[in-house]
Amino acid sequence: MMRFQDARGLPTSGLDSTQLQAYEALLFALYLYQPGVQKQLDELLAQAPGFVLGYVLRGYSIMTDGLRSGIAQAARYLAQAQSLLPSATERERLHVQALHAWVEGRWAQRMQALEDILTRWPLDLVAYRQLTALLFWTGDKPRQLAAATQAWPAWTPQTPGYSFVLGPMAFALEEAGRFDLAEDFAKQALHDQPHDLWALHALAHVHEMRGDSLAGDQALSAVAHRWKAFNLFRGHLWWHLALFRLAQGRDEEVLELFDQEIFPAPSAFYLDLQNAASLLVRLEIQGVNVGDRWARVAQAAEQTMGQHLVVFTAPHQILALSRGARPQALQATLTGWQQDAKDGMMQAQTGAAVSAAVALYAQGEWASFLTLMRQLRYEAPSLGASHAQNDIYGQLMVDAALRLDDLPLAKSLLKERLVNRLMDAAAWQRYQDMAQLIEQASAPQVLRSMLRQGLPLAPSAQQTVSALLR
Repeated sequence: MMRFQDARGLPTSGLDSTQLQAYEALLFALYLYQPGVQKQLDELLAQAPGFVLGYVLRGYSIMTDGLRSGIAQAARYLAQAQSLLPSATERERLHVQALHAWVEGRWAQRMQALEDILTRWPLDLVAYRQLTALLFWTGDKPRQLAAATQAWPAWTPQTPGYSFVLGPMAFALEEAGRFDLAEDFAKQALHDQPHDLWALHALAHVHEMRGDSLAGDQALSAVAHRWKAFNLFRGHLWWHLALFRLAQGRDEEVLELFDQEIFPAPSAFYLDLQNAASLLVRLEIQGVNVGDRWARVAQAAEQTMGQHLVVFTAPHQILALSRGARPQALQATLTGWQQDAKDGMMQAQTGAAVSAAVALYAQGEWASFLTLMRQLRYEAPSLGASHAQNDIYGQLMVDAALRLDDLPLAKSLLKERLVNRLMDAAAWQRYQDMAQLIEQASAPQVLRSMLRQGLPLAPSAQQTVSALLR
C-alpha cells in the first residue's frame, strides 16, 4: 500500500500529499491553541475517511476536555480508528492503543504506548505532545523531563514543528528546577514561533519560581493583546498575570482580570475552574473581599459534578462549592470522588483525601484540616499540575495555622513552601534572607503577605516585606 510521508518523514495512512499539507497546518493550529481545530479535522476526515491518525487525534482532543461526558464520543472515534487497523502502520496502531487505554482509564498502558512510539519514532510530534501533557497530570516531573529530553536530540531547527518541542522541554526543565536552561528553551521557542502559548507559559513559570513578578508581568503584558485569538488555554496565562500582580499588591487589577478574562462566566473547562478557585482563595487569604464571585465558580462546579477526569480539579471543586454555600453539592462531590477511589480510578484515592481536607479548611475546621493536610502535603502533587499550582496547598496550610495563632507552625510552613525554588546559590542566599524576615515577623498579616510571592528577586520586593516588619 502506497503511503505518503508527513512533514517529518513519517509514513501516514489515508492522506494524499495535498491532504498531508492540510494536516500539517492543522497540527500547527492545534499546538498554537487556535480555536476551530476540531472542525478542521472533521473536514479533513470527510475528505479522507481512511485517515487513521485523524480519528485518533479527534479522540485525543475530546478526552483532553477532561469530562466523562466525552468518553462515549471519543470511543466512537476509537472504533473508527480500530476498523482501519489492517491498513495502519505500527506507529499508528500504537496511537490507537494509546487512545483505547485513555478511554478505558488505563493510564499506565497509555503512557507505555506513547513511550514506545517516541522510542522508535522520536519525530512523532503528536506522541511527544501527548506524552508530555500526560506526565504533567501525573505529577511525575522526572519522567516528564526524561520524555522531553529523550526525544529532543532527534530534532533540529530545520525539522518542521521544531518550536513545538521546545516549549514542553522548557516547561519540564523549569519544573525540575533548571530555571536558566528552561528560560533559554522558552525564549528560543518564542523566537522561532512568537505565538507559542505553551512556550510563553513555560517562561511565566520560570519568572514565578524565581520570584520575579515584575519580569513575569512584563513578559505577559507585552503580548496579552493577542490572546483573544486563542482558545480557552489563554485563561491560564491570564491567571499567571494575575499572580504576578497579586505579588505586587495590585489587588484591584487582579479582581478586574478575574472578571474580564479568567472567569467572566461559569465554565465547564477544568482549567478555568482550577484557575478561578485557586485565585479567589489566594485573594481571600490576603484579606481581599472577593464579593459574590464565588457564586459563579460554585455554579460551574455544581454543573460539572461527577464529570471531571482531571483529579487535580477535585480540591478546587470543593473550595468553590464550600465558599459558594452549596452543601448538598459539596457532599455529593466528596462522595463521588470517594466512589471513584473505591472503583480504582487512578489518583482518585489521593484526590478524595485531599478534597476531604480542603473541605475541612473551607468549613473553618482549621485544626482538623492541618492534621490531615500535613500528612497529605507530599502526596498531593501526585495529582499533577505545576509547582505554582500546587502552591495552593501550602497557602491554605499557612492560613490555617495563622487562624489558630500557631505562629511557629505558620513560619515553618512558610519556609517549607520555598523548597522548590532553591535551585542555585543566589536563591539560597535569598532564602536565608527571607527566612530571617519570616522569623522576625510577629503579625499574621505580615506572614500572610509573604504568601504573595516566593523568593523575591527584585530588591523592591524585599524592601516591601522589610517595610512591613517595621
